[in-house]
Amino acid sequence: MIPAMTPTEVHAYLYRLGKSWSGYGSALELGSWLGASATHLARGLREVGYDLPFWLFDRWEATYNQVELASEFGQRLTIGQDTAQICEKNVKGQYEQVRCVRGDLPKSLKKYDGNKIEFCIFDAPKRNPVFIKCMEALEPLFIPGITVLGLLDYYSYTKVKGVTVVENPRMAPVDFITGHPDHFEMIMDWPGLCSCAFFKYLKPVKW
Repeated sequence: MIPAMTPTEVHAYLYRLGKSWSGYGSALELGSWLGASATHLARGLREVGYDLPFWLFDRWEATYNQVELASEFGQRLTIGQDTAQICEKNVKGQYEQVRCVRGDLPKSLKKYDGNKIEFCIFDAPKRNPVFIKCMEALEPLFIPGITVLGLLDYYSYTKVKGVTVVENPRMAPVDFITGHPDHFEMIMDWPGLCSCAFFKYLKPVKW
C-alpha cells in the first residue's frame, strides 16, 4: 500500500472522478508526495482512454513528518531523501504518460504545457502567498462547467489550535472559495472524516 495522507473514501472518489473525464483537458496535481491520490485518479483516467500527460508537481524531498507517516505504512524513508522516482513508479503503474516536475511552487508551474485543465488537485499549497499565486497561474486554464478543483487540505485550518480564524495560516483555500461564491460550487466533501473538498468551476475569476 502506498503511504497516504488521504483516506480510502477520497481515493475511491478520485477513481470515479478520473472515469468521468470528458476529453476536454489535462489532469494535474500539486503536491504528489508518493503518488497515493494521483494513482487512483490515474487509474480512472486510463480506463476511459485519457491520452494526455498527467502532470505532478512536488519538491520530493522527504520531511520529518513524511518519514514518520511512511513508517506507519511499513515504508522506510530518510529525511531529505529524493522521493521523485518512488512517486513516478507508483503512478506509472496505472498510467504511463506521467510528467514529474520538481521544484518550488508556483515557479515550477512555468514548466506546464499550458493545456486546458479538467482536473486540478491541490495537495500541497495551503498557505498564501503560494496558494493564491498557484491559483492565479492555473485558473485561466480552467474550463467553465467542466474543471474540477480538488482541495485536499480545505478543512485543514481546523487542526490549527490557539489562533483566530483571521490569524490562521491555513485559511487560504477557504478564503479563496468563499470569496468567489459564484465561481465555484462544492460537489463533494467528507465532514468529520478528512480535510478534502472538491469543487466544480463555474466561471472565470477576475484577477
